[in-house]
Amino acid sequence: MATHDDTLQQPRLSKAQERIERYAFDLLRQWPTLSDGSAGSRRTVAESVRELRRYLARTAVFRHLLKTLRAAPPPVEGWSWHTLLDDGQITAGLLHMAGDATMPYHDHPGALDALLVIDGEVEVRSYSPTEQVVALSQRAAHLRPVDLQRLAEDQVDIAFPEHGNIHGLRCLGERAILLDVQVHPAGNARERRWYFPLGASSQDPGHIIAAAVPESLLRSAVGCPATD
Repeated sequence: MATHDDTLQQPRLSKAQERIERYAFDLLRQWPTLSDGSAGSRRTVAESVRELRRYLARTAVFRHLLKTLRAAPPPVEGWSWHTLLDDGQITAGLLHMAGDATMPYHDHPGALDALLVIDGEVEVRSYSPTEQVVALSQRAAHLRPVDLQRLAEDQVDIAFPEHGNIHGLRCLGERAILLDVQVHPAGNARERRWYFPLGASSQDPGHIIAAAVPESLLRSAVGCPATD
């Protein structure tokens, strides 16, 4: 599992950070009408993150980071995370994935998460939890499938706090680079969990039972990125 975190220093990216904050605060202002996760809400968020990406492309540091990632070999760990902003309520950065690499299922508790493909193509499979079960003396989750998308350049996947908030990614080409922005309407981020499938549900087609591992526990065992 990747451990690389190439964090940019705030003074060098002030214009980009200000724009990310403006994007986030605009979504928070509209949150009462966006929180239902409807098709209209998804279109609004998708267009907002596309506009953000267009603005970031005009900032020197963002262009330099993107050029650096494109020139570098794909991450040997499978994927790497490069922070643009992380202030507790807003997390943004670039996700770099190697060919055929997968990112395990994980959640973003209480967060609106938007993924926009800059380069390459990815598969995003999303779930919602249905109930908690105890299996083999470990905490596990019963996950209901929500969506399966194949995303190419400039396409967006959106996870809402109460809908499709658990997702996993797979890179379909030689590599992929994505812009990932997470906004926490209720306040600061809560600890995420990573989900590792234990098997299919015997009663519900498409549902899976997965071990739910807190990030702090996973970090202490094998290490993992601060965010995705």
